[in-house]
Amino acid sequence: MSSKYDKYIFQPPHMRLSMKSDNSTVFDGLFIRSDQIGYDFSMGHQFVRKPFKGDNPCHTHNFQEFLAWYGGNPDDPDDFGAEGVFYFGEELEKHVFTKPTFVALPPGLPHCPLEITRVDRPIIQIEVMLSGPGGTRE
Repeated sequence: MSSKYDKYIFQPPHMRLSMKSDNSTVFDGLFIRSDQIGYDFSMGHQFVRKPFKGDNPCHTHNFQEFLAWYGGNPDDPDDFGAEGVFYFGEELEKHVFTKPTFVALPPGLPHCPLEITRVDRPIIQIEVMLSGPGGTRE
């Protein structure tokens, strides 16, 4: 059945991203891009089941980005069975997280790489980018 509101409903496609160096998977989840929805907004969601070290080098964007990691236990939102490492700034200041974490990255803030160093139980990773066609990465 078709509705006048169908234009507001989207089914994000499955996307898999692999590292260049060894072809290991660093993203395997749902991802919707700004060109698919017509807004300056993109979002990815995945369950992380095993450790990985991304090969995404330190970089900046000209847009706001948000990253979040949550536990996968619906009965205990504080149950975070993993450890992650995220780097900020050109000096690569290291931040280790072992509980649910939200990171806000303003335009121009150098960040990455990202490592998920331990996964005892699956966790949820979310990425939100407030960018449209003019979004750049340096």
